[in-house]
Amino acid sequence: MSRRDEILSLVDTVPSLPAVVCQLQEYLDDPEVNFDQLSRVIECDPGLTANVLQLANSAYFGWQGGIGSVRDAISRLGTKRIFQMVLCMSVAPMVRKPIKGYDLDSDSLWQHSVAVAICAEKIAAKRRPDVQPHAFTAGLLHDVGKVLLGTFVDVDDAPIKELVELDNLTFNEAERMVLGVDHAEVGAHLLEKWNLPQNVATVTRWHHEPARLEGDQRDLVDLIHVSDVICLDCGWGLGSDGLQYRLDEDAAARLDLKSGDAEEAAAQVMIGLDELLQVFTPDQKGASDGVQHPAR
Repeated sequence: MSRRDEILSLVDTVPSLPAVVCQLQEYLDDPEVNFDQLSRVIECDPGLTANVLQLANSAYFGWQGGIGSVRDAISRLGTKRIFQMVLCMSVAPMVRKPIKGYDLDSDSLWQHSVAVAICAEKIAAKRRPDVQPHAFTAGLLHDVGKVLLGTFVDVDDAPIKELVELDNLTFNEAERMVLGVDHAEVGAHLLEKWNLPQNVATVTRWHHEPARLEGDQRDLVDLIHVSDVICLDCGWGLGSDGLQYRLDEDAAARLDLKSGDAEEAAAQVMIGLDELLQVFTPDQKGASDGVQHPAR
């Protein structure tokens, strides 16, 4: 078996998303679903219920308390936002692990993921409102492939870094040279396995190379690519690979970013990041026992 096949086969050993996420996703595809049905799914999990209520009362979303039931939380935040937040809480245990091959500790990748999600959502609100509903989820999951591939990069760390330094390659180009696959493709493979929206998997696949993608999903890919670079430049999740990616200037131009947009988005990330990290860091039973990192 080739190294590429070995890595992709590892993806197939990752457990499915928690049942609550799958059930909520099914309900969101049902135009007849009501808030009571959604509430009952969440309320079966006390830890998840507490997190949803904390989120609904969060200043990040412009609220100052007053929500005491899951149904009211859904009414306040909307069904899509609730799904995003439940997905985040469920994925957090998987992402909050040391990623040795990228020199990331247990919090750095998670911090970077949430930062990119916030940044993308803020830029989308101003420049691409048509893709804003998917911006947070796509930003949060764009680097999920590092969780799996990091195990292998740890083994081949030196050859990858050597190629980056000597041949002036980007980190993902060096990954492909050494391993036959990069973390972006691995992440997309995982998200497809989880049956998440195809546009989110597509973003994950091409977020370092938006020029290679054509079609109606390019706006979202451009958005996550630029947000990723902004957050790396600010030092959120800057592992051994963080400075080895290149900004696609055409992607920034297609987004029609204006002077000061990046600085404004970064400032908004600074304001909201600590609060959302606190909400999304599971400390209770329930959703916190979600997806686990597979053993090699």
